[in-house]
Amino acid sequence: MIHKKLDLMCIMALALAGSLVASAAAAADGWPTWSGPEGNLTSLGNGLLDAGEFGTEVVWSRPLGSSYSGILAAGGHLVTTFSDGESDVLVALDPSTGAERWRYRISEAYLGHDGSDDGPLSTPTVAGGMVYGLGARGELFAVSLDDGRERWRLDLVDAVGAVKPSFGFSTAPVVVGDVLVVETGGSDGRAVTAFDRRTGERRWSAGDDTVTYQSPMPLRLGGETSLVAVTDRMLLGLAPDTGEELWRHRHTEGDGRGFGSTQPVPVGEGGILLIDGGESALFKVRRDASGYAVEEAWRSNALRSRGNFAEAVPYGGYLYGFSGQFLTCVDAATGETVWKSRPPGQGNLVMVDGHLVILARTGEVVVVKATPDGYFEVSRVQALDRGYFTRPSFADGRVYVRNLTDIAAVGVTEATPVDSKVAASDERQLLGEFGAFIRELEATDKKSERIDRFLAEHPTAPILEGDLVHFVYRGEVEDLAVSGNFIRGGGADPMHRVDGTDFYFRSYRLPKASIYIYRFSIFEENKIDPRNATTTEISGNELSVLTTAGWRAPAHLREPEGPRGRFETLPWKSEILDNEREVQIYLPPGYGEGADENDRRYPLLVINDGEQAVEAGQLDRSLDNLTGDTVAPMIVALVPRASWREFGGSETANYTRALVEELVPLIDRTYRTDARPAARAVMGQSRFGGPPAAAVYAVLHHPETFSRVAAQSFQLGENKEALLAAAGALPEPGQPQDGQSSEARDLTLVFHWSSHDTYRPLFNFDARRDAQEMVAALEERGYRPTVFESDDGVGWGMWQDQMAEILEALFPLE
Repeated sequence: MIHKKLDLMCIMALALAGSLVASAAAAADGWPTWSGPEGNLTSLGNGLLDAGEFGTEVVWSRPLGSSYSGILAAGGHLVTTFSDGESDVLVALDPSTGAERWRYRISEAYLGHDGSDDGPLSTPTVAGGMVYGLGARGELFAVSLDDGRERWRLDLVDAVGAVKPSFGFSTAPVVVGDVLVVETGGSDGRAVTAFDRRTGERRWSAGDDTVTYQSPMPLRLGGETSLVAVTDRMLLGLAPDTGEELWRHRHTEGDGRGFGSTQPVPVGEGGILLIDGGESALFKVRRDASGYAVEEAWRSNALRSRGNFAEAVPYGGYLYGFSGQFLTCVDAATGETVWKSRPPGQGNLVMVDGHLVILARTGEVVVVKATPDGYFEVSRVQALDRGYFTRPSFADGRVYVRNLTDIAAVGVTEATPVDSKVAASDERQLLGEFGAFIRELEATDKKSERIDRFLAEHPTAPILEGDLVHFVYRGEVEDLAVSGNFIRGGGADPMHRVDGTDFYFRSYRLPKASIYIYRFSIFEENKIDPRNATTTEISGNELSVLTTAGWRAPAHLREPEGPRGRFETLPWKSEILDNEREVQIYLPPGYGEGADENDRRYPLLVINDGEQAVEAGQLDRSLDNLTGDTVAPMIVALVPRASWREFGGSETANYTRALVEELVPLIDRTYRTDARPAARAVMGQSRFGGPPAAAVYAVLHHPETFSRVAAQSFQLGENKEALLAAAGALPEPGQPQDGQSSEARDLTLVFHWSSHDTYRPLFNFDARRDAQEMVAALEERGYRPTVFESDDGVGWGMWQDQMAEILEALFPLE
């Protein structure tokens, strides 16, 4: 997911004097801007969380539509945006109950694409009794906070030539004095634009750089307020009234772009913290009699927003934020890591009374002490069924959180929580004979000797015990977790350490005769299991392989003993897609040999994103072993990825049209193919469903070319409506439609998924559910898809094991 998932959060500045002044109205009450009442993602909370012990509880929750917008609290209202499926709207809610008070229609619903979700991306701002918002297409507007009545409205693209970023406008408007400022990204000095906040009239534009998903902020320095704007290459200081450039600093070297999804956060006097997916940097702005000076204080990967788009701000000389999935404390002076914690997992956070208030990916609101001494959890409560990228807000004693479907209010109680460093879901399970060993180990005084004896008795790992799988590790480490494609929802599970030892374990029940991949991790450092000699390499990463009791390597993956096929390279320049690539062509054993070979025609199989099919999936072995035995000789085209949008994204329709109008005719001209639709198939496999979705799309929309398809780990994705509509429009099997021959509608449909297939609740990914829905839609039209369901972990281990049955279903040997 590489889209603007607005989410910023974290911590109170050590010295408010000389830090951020968000606007005259920003300090009035509640949480009036994306950055909170103090402009630094912090609320003083009126001492609410100063008590040593407290609890949290859900006060109310209610449904709400999709949006990346944060929640504002001002003037007795909660304000946010969402999509109701038909329109994108700005809405005001009652903070006490969540009841809707008014709504303002922004535009027709903005649909997510290429992995993004529906609805607005920008967080509004409240100032002077007005709400200022921005729609994803560039609709900038001002409405009354009291009743939602429109005061003015304009289109950024029409008004100032703004350039819409790929996933939509997401910059959060900011009020400084009498102007409303947004980042517009236009050329000719229009990277940043200010408007009269009362009328919407343009006041000034500045900056020559491109912008993507950044937002501006005001900075108080040397007794004056300047405006800080981050563009793709520059850090700019502008005069709020006139747009005059006061200072500039290049934050990214060369021609590359950086900090494209960041919101600047103040750190002490003149400090500006920027965080992006792979790194963070602190810049210092100074002003004296000679003018402004800017320098980079440090640059580090200790804080990274990849996977959560969270910001961090300082408290007590330290920065608290996320390094990927780990909550992290960093020395603000040096950028060096002080501590990391696996709990509570990825999320977003704000600061209230010296406590980190975190919306975790689980949907829990977790409160943690902000201290350099380590991770100390104070309370947690399940507020939503799942989290998302949006940061929490805090106002009037309550935390407000939302995801793509719901919004909730969490209150502070007097209940005494149980101090915890580990989530309850990580409770260990002592299973089988191995569990008995752990109990014995904990009871003995000679723990080291007992571990030595146990490991000598079990020289390889993981340890299998019926349907139980026990992962073990020995060594002094600061953190240890196991991750693998057997964990539903992905992620990593912490290993359990036996007290007083350096021995770690974690147990699971897994289906027999199945294959999975896994690895250990010590924070960001990934490593294979040192006690498991069986490994595989996927995309340059070495992983350990787990095969459960009863698994046997498929015969079609053995080293072929007979004739081998061969590969050729076919250059393909696409006019439709405006790109070019080299397609690998597999020619079966015996192709071009023999007296009658000139008259022989071969079926064609196109594999979307097919480079890994040979490298990781050993497809050449499967083809060589099966051809002439159970599978007909065929030509296979392995189409590499030129753009991820082609496979299940916004370019799916164009990509499939390019296959039909360009690539297949090119292959027909170059090789001896059978041009009948019944002799053409398209296939795809992917953890996130793009290539198989594009394969199904091709067959449903171009049956005149393809009549056979195989989809492994299929997902509907953003082409869901087009796929289901095409399935619903199919005639009965064998019946013509739109002038097509009946042969063109005799479809061979093959689906393969796993009980452990891709499941990401945060993004609503569920390959098993989507594939079953697609199969059901086809069955309603009278088709009978061939379905294979396995228990393997999703990936090439699973896909290649089923390849014999799939190829036999597509092109059986006659």
